[in-house]
Amino acid sequence: MFDVEHSIGYLLNRAANIIAARFSDELKVHGVNLQTWRVLAALSYQDQQSLTDLANHTGAELSYLSRSVASAEARGLVARVVSPADKRAFLLTLTPAGQVLVNELTPHGVRIEKTSVTGVPRADVETTLRTLHAIYHNMVDSTDGSAGMNRKLTVARRVRKRRALDDVADAAR
Repeated sequence: MFDVEHSIGYLLNRAANIIAARFSDELKVHGVNLQTWRVLAALSYQDQQSLTDLANHTGAELSYLSRSVASAEARGLVARVVSPADKRAFLLTLTPAGQVLVNELTPHGVRIEKTSVTGVPRADVETTLRTLHAIYHNMVDSTDGSAGMNRKLTVARRVRKRRALDDVADAAR
């Protein structure tokens, strides 16, 4: 019998859904949906990302993400800039209006995150964060790259491979 109360995947999904629902309610007041927030937050964390990098950071499918980015772009929150590395490619950047919105919404997200770990010792939160990073990397690294692989895994593997190549190039310099 599958015990949902002791399943990492099930519990992660359940907790993530409740956190997302709580934050979504707050975002609605500001006319922003959760996917748009994820785009803005990811660009605030690391500006000038490719759509693939952004998909990896937000966990969104590329087709769905493209629509969210287009909507944020139409609202003047996100802009496309030419990539300095490849003039044929573009990167996404947060506009000043997008940064203002991130600054306005961040305290709400921080409050909800603090609420989610109320009563949990700081050391346990740090262990949980390390564990979640390890779980993510284990799942990305354990895929075989087969043709039927989920697109989210394909994107995550592509980003990991590119970062590894960038690290090698940086070390050679």
